[in-house]
Amino acid sequence: MKRITKKILLWSVMLMSSLMFLSCADLDKVIVNENVEANVLNSLSAESYELTFDDRDEIAETFSWTIPDFGFQAGVLYRVEVDLAGNSFGNAFTIAETRSQSASVTVGLLNNALLAIGAPALEAADFEFRVVSTISNNVQPVVSNIRSAEIVTYVTSFPSIWGMGAGLKGWGPWPDNAVEWPSNQFKKYSQIAYFTQGEAFRFFEQLDWGPTSYNYPFFSSVSNVFENANDGDSNFRVAATSGWYLVNIDLIGGTVTAEATSEPIMYMTGAGIGGWDQPGTGASVLMTFLRPGVFMATANFVNNEAFRFFAQPNWGPTSYNYPYFTTVDPLFINANDGDSNLRYVGSSGPQTVIVDIEAKTVVVVPPLYMMGAALNGWGPWPDNAVKMTYLSSGVYQATATFTNGEAFRFFAQADWGPTSFNFPYFTSVASDFANASDGDSNFRYVGTTGSRTVRVNLETKVVTLVN
Repeated sequence: MKRITKKILLWSVMLMSSLMFLSCADLDKVIVNENVEANVLNSLSAESYELTFDDRDEIAETFSWTIPDFGFQAGVLYRVEVDLAGNSFGNAFTIAETRSQSASVTVGLLNNALLAIGAPALEAADFEFRVVSTISNNVQPVVSNIRSAEIVTYVTSFPSIWGMGAGLKGWGPWPDNAVEWPSNQFKKYSQIAYFTQGEAFRFFEQLDWGPTSYNYPFFSSVSNVFENANDGDSNFRVAATSGWYLVNIDLIGGTVTAEATSEPIMYMTGAGIGGWDQPGTGASVLMTFLRPGVFMATANFVNNEAFRFFAQPNWGPTSYNYPYFTTVDPLFINANDGDSNLRYVGSSGPQTVIVDIEAKTVVVVPPLYMMGAALNGWGPWPDNAVKMTYLSSGVYQATATFTNGEAFRFFAQADWGPTSFNFPYFTSVASDFANASDGDSNFRYVGTTGSRTVRVNLETKVVTLVN
């Protein structure tokens, strides 16, 4: 038995050594075709496409192709690319990557890809598609033939319009008394707002009086909640009883619909903001309604104390605790107090909070201030600071009197530090501002002394003058 075992072991070692030798030899002998014939990207299902938001989850196209012959059986990675026609794929975007011989691409994915490479939204443009086949970084990729198509994309960013007038919050000032009509479809807007009977208003495309606005005659169909004010500007007049209305606007269809609804309400209450008083009483804070499901409020928060949100001036039936939300600002944690309230873990003091019930998010809005000799002087804080109004993520606006030739800068807190934004931080700045070149690279106001409305976008790094 011992001799047989030894022979088996010896033959096993010899066999393994042979296999290892053969494997290495075989690898060395793999020869790739010098002239690999390109595979064929099959014809597309259409020559032209019109992509729409409503079809975003549908399949736009299923791309298929033949297998290239590399000279041996290879594992090929296929990449479907698209670019604007005539660009020689200099800005190619990969819309699919697979080891199969086909790939399906949704309308939404294709639309986003085309916009990413510079396609004009809502306009027909010519695009080219190809398949790039790769087996190794050491082997030249094989590129298929090109297929072309004309495609109309849809927009994915939907700017708001704004209501302004005595029928809403008053005729100015901007942006404080403007009422936002947000959009999640192209040129369609929806908002719940309080309207005052007998008073007028109109819609504006920007947070200012011009250049574009929409009065009563612009629309072909308007709810009988409103009428033509016939005030020289043909504004809207509220014909119905004062109250809250859900108003939908379609600028393409030329329609305005309205239906009475209840006031959207949200409270914060708890020791985290001063005490567990019944919502609607005592220390509870009534939040400002911004748009359906979204509320904002500034409150003095107390470190290490808890609170929650309530949808009525009472303890029930509806409230929202920490587990309800999917995204919560790190200044709040789960209180784990039996009710899973939100616990504030930041420094005691004022914070501006935005809660979105539909998106299930709680966000603390960072403040933004302007300070400097161009405004009220270099201090003291906070008396001479100009606090800007939060408009949307990273976007702030304020109206202030600027003095020609003087400097200022933006601050992310009511103090000199730790965070501020000087002239070089931004990539695009209105021409009435220049680099002060004063050692701190502050802004210098070079326009005419007077009241100006400034808008700052910290995300896109842009400073503009609204007026």
